[in-house]
Amino acid sequence: MLSALLPPNLTHAINFAPLTVAIVQDHLRNGGTEHQTLAIARGLSEAGHQVHIIVFRRGGILDERATKDSLLTTHYLNQRFLKTDWFAPGLKSLLTQISPDMVVPMGRMANCHAGLLASEKQRTYQLIATFRTGRSIPFLYRRALQRADHIVANSREALERLASDYSIRRPDTATVIYNGCLRDFETTIPTFSPEPKTRNPSPAIHLVSVSMFRPQKKQIRLIQICSQLPRDLDWKLTLAGAGPTRAACQAEAQRLRVADRIHFPGLLKDPRSLYFDSDIAVHTSDQESLPNFLVEAQMSGLPVVAYDVNGVGETFLDQKSGYLIPHRDEATFLAALLKLAHDPSQRLQFGDAARAFAQKNFSLKSQTTAYIRLFNSLANNT
Repeated sequence: MLSALLPPNLTHAINFAPLTVAIVQDHLRNGGTEHQTLAIARGLSEAGHQVHIIVFRRGGILDERATKDSLLTTHYLNQRFLKTDWFAPGLKSLLTQISPDMVVPMGRMANCHAGLLASEKQRTYQLIATFRTGRSIPFLYRRALQRADHIVANSREALERLASDYSIRRPDTATVIYNGCLRDFETTIPTFSPEPKTRNPSPAIHLVSVSMFRPQKKQIRLIQICSQLPRDLDWKLTLAGAGPTRAACQAEAQRLRVADRIHFPGLLKDPRSLYFDSDIAVHTSDQESLPNFLVEAQMSGLPVVAYDVNGVGETFLDQKSGYLIPHRDEATFLAALLKLAHDPSQRLQFGDAARAFAQKNFSLKSQTTAYIRLFNSLANNT
């Protein structure tokens, strides 16, 4: 599937020569983009490429993981006493020193700096801007997407949005590469077989959502929808994650008198056991790119009920592994939830389809292969 998403001029035979790749990131916080950065870097390194990660500032949760990885070379720019995500002192000189074949900015600030790098007349590397956000983007980010040698987006919807919202249309120099699933579900699934749920069905329907608590994620809307479930339905909801809106969500659960049904375990280092203890993955976000949570839910064999925003619809098969609900249509969302809650055989059928779809389209191996194919194609075309 990934090869079909490459532009026509990049589908010829490729010489897989070792390359030097620089991946630029403002700050190694604990978000999905930062985890994808490290996964892509490690995959490229394991394939024999020399990978440098350039970080604007220290202090991120993932710093230690990056610096301890013997396959990667991590550079931190010297901000001295500043701690800001937008300042990148010495970036151009470091790139000159590294002399990469490819430069890949990840995240908003890195892509904004790519907007400056794209105008460098003397650069010797290929600049690959990335678009993996549901938020609006500033001027320099748009310039990077207009002037970079190539664009990588993590969903087809993202490329469509670039065309409709920003008039950036690059059919021959843009590629879709889906996020790779960061956790190992292939070796874990046999240990957490869904079969015991069939033999000993639990009376409670366990709903799950794993995401940072941010305004655009709208966990509070999910609480409000679940509060409308019939009183005789035995359900519980786990909202895993941390962030600024968590306290407001806890207060809303109290106000709606469903606090005894909703669990807030905080940020989980490894949520796989939570997935395998759950029945349905639920998602009510307003803005998304390609949510890692829904990819992981599919990998673990969970059916999905989610609002149709941005790239959400590309993470599962509507009507086959879940239900894609028109944005903010609470009545349809609630009806789909009830349909799955009352039909365990459909949950298992959807779950099987979910796992097969995710393993085919969202493995780290397919993501790494797609990047290598793209890089070598660009190198051969120069």
